[in-house]
Amino acid sequence: MSDPATSAAAGRDGTGDDRDAVATRNHPAAARGDPLVSVRDLRTYYDERTVLSRSPPVKAVDGVSLDLFEGETLGLVGESGCGKTTFGRTLVGLEDATGGTVEVEGRDVTDGGDADWQRRVGMVFQDPDESLNDRQTVGQIVREPLEAQGWPRLSVAVEGVPEATVSGSGPVVGGRVERGVGATADAGSSTGTADAQTVTGDPEDGPDLTVSLGRGTPEVSVRERLPLTADDVTVSVDRGERPTVSVRVEKSVAELRRDRAEELLARVGLSEEHVRRYPHQFSGGQRQRVGIARALALEPDFLVLDEPVSALDVSVQARIINLLEEIQDDLGLTYLFIAHDLSVVRHIADRVAVMYLGNVVELGPTESVFDDPRHPYTLSLLSAIPGSGSPWDGERVTLRGTPPSPRDPPSGCPFATRCPAKIRPDDPDLPEDTWRALDELRVVFRTRARSEDSVVERARALVGLPVDAEAIDDAVADLFGDGDLPPAVAPVVDEAVALAKGGDDRAAADRLREAFGSRCDDEAPDAYATGDGDRESRCLRCEDDYRGVAETVADRER
Repeated sequence: MSDPATSAAAGRDGTGDDRDAVATRNHPAAARGDPLVSVRDLRTYYDERTVLSRSPPVKAVDGVSLDLFEGETLGLVGESGCGKTTFGRTLVGLEDATGGTVEVEGRDVTDGGDADWQRRVGMVFQDPDESLNDRQTVGQIVREPLEAQGWPRLSVAVEGVPEATVSGSGPVVGGRVERGVGATADAGSSTGTADAQTVTGDPEDGPDLTVSLGRGTPEVSVRERLPLTADDVTVSVDRGERPTVSVRVEKSVAELRRDRAEELLARVGLSEEHVRRYPHQFSGGQRQRVGIARALALEPDFLVLDEPVSALDVSVQARIINLLEEIQDDLGLTYLFIAHDLSVVRHIADRVAVMYLGNVVELGPTESVFDDPRHPYTLSLLSAIPGSGSPWDGERVTLRGTPPSPRDPPSGCPFATRCPAKIRPDDPDLPEDTWRALDELRVVFRTRARSEDSVVERARALVGLPVDAEAIDDAVADLFGDGDLPPAVAPVVDEAVALAKGGDDRAAADRLREAFGSRCDDEAPDAYATGDGDRESRCLRCEDDYRGVAETVADRER
């Protein structure tokens, strides 16, 4: 697939956006300070045990810790099934966390029940065909979050007097306001008191409506990005020791929601004529634009973008990426950009997190991670992706086998069963091909051990009959070939094979680990700080005693 960050956009998605390519974008380091979102030891498990099944839970997300800073784009990459999407869904409250915490500006929102966080976060899904309701018009789809959250809730500030009582009608906020503290109120009539220049509503956004009282006619200003003008607001003042300010919005709630939906669709490149159409009447790129508009409905600070361009043609990918960047620049949004295409991530992300088997194994500024990967999994991903810009000049690093089951992850490093840079014991001294064959044979035994045996197989094992002996012999022949095994290896392999044929695959795997195991099999690496302290990698090769990842892999791949 061509790199959407550099390839020409050969076609249009019907939106009138005919830019030919994604513009080059600089990725300055996000301004540091207190994080917007702070995740610590987040776990999301799916426990499917029943009376008839004793299977352990699926550890989809297993101890992720990271921070996201205001205005940055954090790319999250990894193979399918590594937990990327589950992590994103857990952040926004679509999945329940099993453990750990998600904090937003110091406030715990892990349980997903925080109404303010629900208004401040949005999600764009991978497949617009699946995420949009074909029975709703585009206008209804975009208005849906507005209706669910009771939008609008218009706040009012009064300037020019020490104190005032605010009386609201229509969708104007009311409610008692203490000095220096903001307040909100529901749509409908309401009354409350307001201090002069008090910022009601969200203190960060400021008030929706500001009424300035002087000697003449009250002046009204409206917060930017509201579908209102000062002409839509009527203000009357009953002056006295504490003036009463009556504020009326001439537009109904339904009109405000309709106008908001049209404004959002225009922002993503669609027009008013699209409001009454249904999703099936749009192209893939247009449907994804609708999904983006829906995610922006409540003016969020943070968006989770779950592979937002992977289901689209390359030419359309470029336009959607451009759109997302423009929206971020205009609105100051923070993105978690989930993807498997590293060339896209390199273009759009300020930092990148690499995920494997439910945890982040490497994290750091995008350019430094791509230029000098410190984890062998990152190196293997970069070597496999044309256009990733990796400095790796060797052959593609092909990983052995498949990731371990998230029901039964390895006790040491989760990547140890497939790692091309695995730390080897000093003794015995074996060829790399033999080491890899031993690792793979142990994976075979371990996989068999955790599988649910049939009743017949269990019965054969109980009476001492061999269990699937032919398959075991075939596996050994495939891994080691027809030649003689090294003297240090042959007796141990024979012993392990005998255990497996006797029905004890776990003991067979343990025997191989005892004889040929590595430090990587025993220790789950901590997050080592690397680079200038702005990177981390969960690999034991980050210790000074070991050769680097790229150097080791290059030697072994020759």
